[in-house]
Amino acid sequence: MDMQFDFDGSPVLTLGGTALALRENGDFWRLHLDCAAYGGTDNRELGVYSHAQEPPAITRTPGKLELSYPRVRAEDGRVFDIALTLTVVREEDGTLSFAVEIANRSSVRVNELQYPLIGLEHTSGDFAEDEFVAPVGLGFRSHDPYRTAQSGHTEYMAADYKTVWRVFSYPGEMSMPWFGIESGGHFLYLGRHSALWRQCAFLLGSGPREESAHEVILAAASYPAVRPGETLCLDGFVLAEFAGDWRRGADCYRAWAERSWYTPRHSDFAKIDGWQRVILKTQYGEILHTYADLPAMYREGARRGIPMLLVFAWWVEGMDNGYPAYRPDPALGGEEGLRDAIRTVHAEGGTVILYANGHLIDVRSDFAREHPDAQMIDIDGNAYREAYRFANNGTLLRYGNKSFVTGCYGAAAWREKILEIERRHLALGSDGTFFDQLGINFYFCFDERHDHGARIDLDPELRLRTAEKMRGMLAKGQYFGTEWAIDRFAGIMDFIHGCGFGQSFSEDAYPAVFRYTFPETIVSNRFLHDEREGWKRHLNYAFLHGLIFDVSIYRGRAPSLKAVPAYAAYLGTLTALRRRYIDFFTRGRYDLPAESLPERVRAVRYTLGDREITVFWNDSDVPCTVGETEMAPQSVWVRE
Repeated sequence: MDMQFDFDGSPVLTLGGTALALRENGDFWRLHLDCAAYGGTDNRELGVYSHAQEPPAITRTPGKLELSYPRVRAEDGRVFDIALTLTVVREEDGTLSFAVEIANRSSVRVNELQYPLIGLEHTSGDFAEDEFVAPVGLGFRSHDPYRTAQSGHTEYMAADYKTVWRVFSYPGEMSMPWFGIESGGHFLYLGRHSALWRQCAFLLGSGPREESAHEVILAAASYPAVRPGETLCLDGFVLAEFAGDWRRGADCYRAWAERSWYTPRHSDFAKIDGWQRVILKTQYGEILHTYADLPAMYREGARRGIPMLLVFAWWVEGMDNGYPAYRPDPALGGEEGLRDAIRTVHAEGGTVILYANGHLIDVRSDFAREHPDAQMIDIDGNAYREAYRFANNGTLLRYGNKSFVTGCYGAAAWREKILEIERRHLALGSDGTFFDQLGINFYFCFDERHDHGARIDLDPELRLRTAEKMRGMLAKGQYFGTEWAIDRFAGIMDFIHGCGFGQSFSEDAYPAVFRYTFPETIVSNRFLHDEREGWKRHLNYAFLHGLIFDVSIYRGRAPSLKAVPAYAAYLGTLTALRRRYIDFFTRGRYDLPAESLPERVRAVRYTLGDREITVFWNDSDVPCTVGETEMAPQSVWVRE
């Protein structure tokens, strides 16, 4: 790497391997001010653009550039007493690190910082020849970053006539805080390496679609919410260029994670190749199964190599009702019936883990009425609301059924309630805890009475601290899981209940991004609920990429796997094959082989010490030959 950043009226970025050009007189930072934060009806998102400022004071020292702006001018011409000091440091490894100090002496709040902001007129060639790679879910890869950016056009919801943004939130839509562009045999990487786990976003942008000159913008957005009289520093922004493809960026992020916070977790949950996800009582109150049905369900799954039940809606109110009160339901068999069912499954060698929600609070619950101070509050001072629209075979409930508020981990009452739920689950005999949505739906909380104070972006960090306490409450042989693949939970979770992009097959899914970076993480597939067209493709996709199986027939409503006999039989074939190579799938290094393959044959190489296997998947409707091996349509093969 050989990167240099300088400022000569506008930013100058020099790279060693990519023929990259910044947009002339373009921005390299932007602020967004909230002029109505403390009452009034003024602009809530007033832009401040670097290109429109008076020239900054510049200080150059070896390997470091410092730019100082004593005040800033907004897009409407107003001048605000907000001082910025931006630093760019060239690290020993050739990467550039960016930091900023914001001293707010004005009467407005500085809600958002976009920095660094890299506006590209071109890369090594035409943008259409480049690849955009991002850890959206398990991974996303697209041709032509300009067209990908343009797909973020809102038509009328945002100022697309200024900039068109494709916004990727982290944590949330993104499983890791980095992305980049492959161009001319190099990878341009933008990441955030911050030990404090804060919310941010990564932005892929372009100019208005009417512009004839194409531009691609890479930016990181932070949400400091700097109040009047406050000074706040933000750092951890990294720009780098690597010879090779996106994997060099993944290597960079993994190396930083290991230096900072990540210790690989090798759990004996690896003995479990999947679970049956079972809903006992629906959102609208229908009882589908009782506790007495659980042992038979377990046996049917165990025959197919699925030795675990992930039990939803086992409480009185039923699925997506009553949170956070989880009481065994007399209509399902009562507390002793639940204990008996779990004991029976245990005696036959199975695992049972009970559901709870780590995010939502039913607005009708006692907890919601008694602890309004524990709820997350939005920018207007209202509790965030989520609504669920589950229905039976009618239509009325599809308009809206359940409403929830959300718990803030900066509130002691909510943290204690979550820990209490875990203790109760374990006391019922659950083999650990599963907290749905703990790894997703992060919000900005504006209730300054909470432990985060004025820092609205600390929901991830506060959840992490509580999750670490929960991890510490588990005994050997008990497991901890949540929903959504997120890097910072990878080191403390035994399993991730997959959700989001790449958890099931699609042509643009690219799960290699997360699986290559954190291959030890046990993640399930998702969204295969019956023998719909292409069901075998979804199972093969999961097997190839080392995902375990979330078996949720009719979305957890089916009485057993007998409802899908072909699916069940093929699932048994895959779990047996997975079991044969289990150490490679759970402890091996995931990578993409370089060998040439027939059309629509996909492959992944797993390396463990000095041994390796390559898994092949013929994702076509015709036979093919790989090496000397004949592969049937929609089949998998493991080469040792």
